[in-house]
Parts: sequence; C-alpha cells; structure tokens
Amino acid sequence: MAISESQVFWEEAWARHLEQYLMLPPRTGYWIDQRLPLRGQSVLEIAGGSCRDSRFLAEKGINCIGSDFEEKTLRYLASRFKDSAFKLRQADGFSLPFKDNEFHTSFHNGFWVLFSDADIKRLAVEQARVTKKYMVILVHNKLNSRLACEFEEKSMTDELYRIRFFEPGELSAILNGTDIKIKSILIEKFGGPVDFLLYRGKWMESVGLSKHLLKRIVPKVYRFQPWNKVERIACVVELDK
Repeated sequence: MAISESQVFWEEAWARHLEQYLMLPPRTGYWIDQRLPLRGQSVLEIAGGSCRDSRFLAEKGINCIGSDFEEKTLRYLASRFKDSAFKLRQADGFSLPFKDNEFHTSFHNGFWVLFSDADIKRLAVEQARVTKKYMVILVHNKLNSRLACEFEEKSMTDELYRIRFFEPGELSAILNGTDIKIKSILIEKFGGPVDFLLYRGKWMESVGLSKHLLKRIVPKVYRFQPWNKVERIACVVELDK
C-alpha cells in the first residue's frame, strides 16, 4: 500500500513529540473517569496519538481501546507498554473498523482541530455509528486568545501546532447540522491554570493531598475558571438510541 503524505507527516510529527506526550498526565482520562459512568462499559479513544488516556482508563479496569491512524506509533506503544492491559487498534476516523453501537462511550482530544466543518460532520456521523451512549469531543478554545497566539507562533516552526480553534457554540451548531439522533449536548470547560496542580503538585502532597486526590479534584475545578483562561472546550453528546 502506498504511503500517503498525511501518513508521512504524522510519522514524523510523532517521532518528534511522542515521548513528550507520554510524560504528560492523562488529563482527559482523569476527566472522563470523573465525568461519565464507565465501569462495566466499553470505551473507544479515537485519534489517540500517545493513547495515554485510553491506557490510563484500561489500567483502571475499564474496557478501553486506544486507536489511531498512524500504525507505526501504535506498534511502538504496543512494544513499550507490552505489560499494560490496554488494547490498540489502527483506525481511520472517517471509516472506523468497528460495529454499529460497539462502544458505550467514544472520545477524542484535539482531533477535530485539523478539519473543516464538512469533514467534521462526516467524522461525527462515523463516531456516532460506533457509539451507543456518549460521544466526547475536546477541541482548543478560541476564547483563550493567549493560547491561540502561542499556537500560531509555534506553528511557524512546527506544523503540528497549525490547528483550528473553536468557540463553544460552534460544536453544537456543527453537530445539530448532522442527522445524528441527539438527546443532549453539554458544553463544558477543560484544562487551564488549575492544571498546575497535576504537573507541580508536590507542595499539595506535603499538606496531605495525595496524587490520587488531585486526579479527582482538578477535573471538578475546571468549571470555575473563566472561559478566557480555559484551554479546551469539552463537548459531551448523549445519543438518543
């Protein structure tokens, strides 16, 4: 099979960034674990890249599969975490290799920032096809102008940062423009200054707050941050199936 330009791009991008991403806390995993009832349910991470969030969930005993378009990265992850409980699958978000309603919940973080509205609608419909209950979408927040400027500057030397930022209402408008049967759409806040507790929380531990407790507290505090400080928009779609 011929190697496409996009495959080459992602191979090169992850070769530069993968180790850095693997060192970061699985914030999306922490947040989803607090936000949704996942025990006993099947979960799919789409376009996982480092798949650190699906790995976190799987190692907590949740039936979670990590997937990504870039097969070379998946082979590396399988080799590096061969003793881990989590499963990996190569998957194209436009044509997922799964059955209808195979997963209770599906999620991705920063996937849609690479696409136009028309492509996002196609991706949303395909995600909904394999999902029975909840779709979770995280994208970068346009209302955080400082973060948008940082990404624009970094994109001058690294194309990985050349992405689209969204305003909160855009996601609902795009999803409502599809034929997906939706029961509810909730727009929530994700990431921001409070995350410093996850990255530099040693002083919190010194006063009795354990890492385990920080993982539970931080996702709950996101909602109290002003939108111009929030890193990403979290969209929780409950399907009507």
